Amino acid sequence: MKSERWEQVDQLLQAALDREPSQRAAFLAEACAGDEALRQEVESLLAMESQAAHFIEAPPEDLAAALVGEQRERSMVGRTLSHYQITALIGAGGMGEVYRAKDTQLGREVAVKILPPQLAENAEALARFKREARAVAALSHPNILAIHDFGSEQGVTYAVMELLEGETLRARLARSALPWREAMEIGAEIAEGLAAAHAKGITHRDLKPENLFLTRAGQVKILDFGLARIKPVAASEAQTLTSTVAETTKPGVVMGTFGYMSPEQVRGETAEAPSDLFSLGIVLYEMVSGQRPFARGNPMETMAAILTAEPPSLAEMGKEVPAEVERIIRHCLAKRASERYPSGRELAVDLRVILSGGRISASVPALTRPRSGQAVWIGMAAVLVISVLLALYLVVWRGQAIDSLAVLPLVNASGDVNMEYLSDGITEGLINSLSQLPQLKRVIAHSTVSSYKGKEIDPRKVGHELNVQAVLTGRVVQQNDTLIVWTELVNVADGARLWGGEYSQKLANLFALQGELAQQISAKLRLALTGEQQKRLTKHYTENTEAYRLYLQGYYYSNRITPDGVKKGIELLNQAVELDPGNALTYVGLAYSYAAASDQILAPSEAMPKVKAAAERALQLDETLGEAHTWLAYVRSRYEWNWVDAEQGYKRALELNPNYAPAHQYYGWHLAEQGRLEEAIAEMTKARELDPLTSWISTNLAWLYRLAGQPDEAIARLRKIIEADPNFIPAHGTLGDAYEQKGMFAEAIAEYLKVAILSGERPETVAALKAAYASSGLRGYWREQLEQWKIEYEQAKQKQGYWDPLGIALAYTRLGEQDLAFAWLEKAYEVRSEGLLALKVDPVLDSLRSDPRFTDLLRRMNLAP
Repeated sequence: MKSERWEQVDQLLQAALDREPSQRAAFLAEACAGDEALRQEVESLLAMESQAAHFIEAPPEDLAAALVGEQRERSMVGRTLSHYQITALIGAGGMGEVYRAKDTQLGREVAVKILPPQLAENAEALARFKREARAVAALSHPNILAIHDFGSEQGVTYAVMELLEGETLRARLARSALPWREAMEIGAEIAEGLAAAHAKGITHRDLKPENLFLTRAGQVKILDFGLARIKPVAASEAQTLTSTVAETTKPGVVMGTFGYMSPEQVRGETAEAPSDLFSLGIVLYEMVSGQRPFARGNPMETMAAILTAEPPSLAEMGKEVPAEVERIIRHCLAKRASERYPSGRELAVDLRVILSGGRISASVPALTRPRSGQAVWIGMAAVLVISVLLALYLVVWRGQAIDSLAVLPLVNASGDVNMEYLSDGITEGLINSLSQLPQLKRVIAHSTVSSYKGKEIDPRKVGHELNVQAVLTGRVVQQNDTLIVWTELVNVADGARLWGGEYSQKLANLFALQGELAQQISAKLRLALTGEQQKRLTKHYTENTEAYRLYLQGYYYSNRITPDGVKKGIELLNQAVELDPGNALTYVGLAYSYAAASDQILAPSEAMPKVKAAAERALQLDETLGEAHTWLAYVRSRYEWNWVDAEQGYKRALELNPNYAPAHQYYGWHLAEQGRLEEAIAEMTKARELDPLTSWISTNLAWLYRLAGQPDEAIARLRKIIEADPNFIPAHGTLGDAYEQKGMFAEAIAEYLKVAILSGERPETVAALKAAYASSGLRGYWREQLEQWKIEYEQAKQKQGYWDPLGIALAYTRLGEQDLAFAWLEKAYEVRSEGLLALKVDPVLDSLRSDPRFTDLLRRMNLAP
């Protein structure tokens, strides 16, 4: 079969599969009129396809058994290819057979995809098979099916892949549409996987529900890169791929599946990254609505609709979803590639933003709304449809794993305020243990759940506020030397009590109690844990009860993030080290506490070496502590300016503990300091998802938007933060900077004055700042502020205290006094000011960038391009 003939067969096969089975015969009769051989070839492939699901989707066991029996002569079961022992047939289709196999060298189970003999003899089909294997092998991303090996042996061409358990998105959609939140979470993972592929010059070109897999562990995997377009990229890491695989599709050839093509695919034009995002827009629409946006009676009408028609709004489809969901889908489905999202990364960021309750960029267009005359009827229909879908969802959900959780502060029921550290410590211990499990996409951080401490709470309401599927509540009481804990795990969707229990242990066995609780919770969440994960949940770090008590107390005080609290915490943690120098957790606590002390009660030059020493000691004792990797990377980035090692440290931390909010937060800072603002916003957004009620992280995210040249977005976010937390000083300061960036000077000064008032400045000082602005405008304000800061700096210096000189450098920059600005930047450099790290991206410093002294400073900080 020639390559052109194979393309024709392949396209007709995909078109037929895209139709209802009852419509396929009529379609082929019309499409293959006058070419009986073509019709028979497609029908034979359809017959093979109908016997099983898509190659990676596991069919029922009885169907698999039937396939083995019917195809015994060509079955590979029992044979060995290289070091892969074939054990069972998983499924078969027109483009190959997939077997379960054992990798005898590594002792793991894998999936082996084998190209059928009739296709292995076809040069184009074989090239497509190899192209898919090489394309995927060039990628390494949790949302893309991993290829381990590829080869030919005994006349058999095969690819070895990771073995997936679960179902395709098509199988999931066959039951019902998805709740919009679930659909957006799936979409965000797909977008991140596409971003990784596009970064390597790979365009999928056939994104559809059949090629998207939902694993039992809660991950989304992109499958089937057989139609991928691969273009050369500059990076050396892609050299092997691009030297062996070239773009083979001829101009004008339509590639893809009709219902999911982009306009440029329909026209036979080159499909780049935005083409995949159009296809993803179709998938997003279908997940929420249950229907494809451009589906018509036949392929030609469908393709015409893709080129010219606008999809019905989701409201017209009876779906009540946030306006931002409709806007994101509209942005994906723009007819012109240039009007869509420029990358999957930006799409993923917007999806995460709406999931966390934020607002996306105002530049994203909105879908059209239904006419007012239809609104009431559509609203009533939406209520009915959503009620039915919710009922279906709850039925489907039963028996499936829960992937998001909030552990609310365990209530100290003893009545002794001196025991608060114990209930808080158990809460944080459970959060830290569970957050290490990759099966849980989100475990809400302790700093957020602590906001519910001491309040009467409704678990379902809290679960909806935090966007989690389950909430754990409990009480703790100490009776002599025994600790009793009552817990209850609640399903947020319907309020059902998933599990509850009472546990008692001697205080000396507190670790055993925490381990037992963590195991019970993971079991009730239906998480399939590996042996290593089970060990980590129940790991004992110390047998010294008093040392552990001091550790819990120390962390409790440091978590207050006040100068006195941090001092007390460091003192108690050092006492714990003296009693048990082998407890890795205590050193993590010290690293965290010294980091909190830096720039607050200790100069960075004093605090940061202590952070590093504690983190390194923790890793010597236990290399698997993601928190310790975070704090070591923090020092390498923010103090040593060792950006390469810091990057590796943050990535290792997130690999070990993907739900540790500080790792995402500080990695976000790290990326921003290097000018990688888009990536920084994505990381900080993830930190906010894990810790949504912490004003610091929300302010950091707004700060990144300001640095990225989006002051309007920063202002909107900061106003929300201040509305919820009116006395949070950093939010007022950052809001002032954003207003000044926009030229809204009166509003900026108002925020700066609020900072002065909330910081406890004397009334006469605040009055002087007001008067300076009234008489001389913004320059007058900064001149007066500069003089006050210089006095404070000298006073701190005389008392041998620390006062960050960067603020003075920025004031001189605003006043246009460059020589003095550089003089104070040098002082900031000498003391390793953490504020200096924004040197590369802070717009306040733009007036200095052309000066050679600025370039030299960037070079000394290892920030030069």
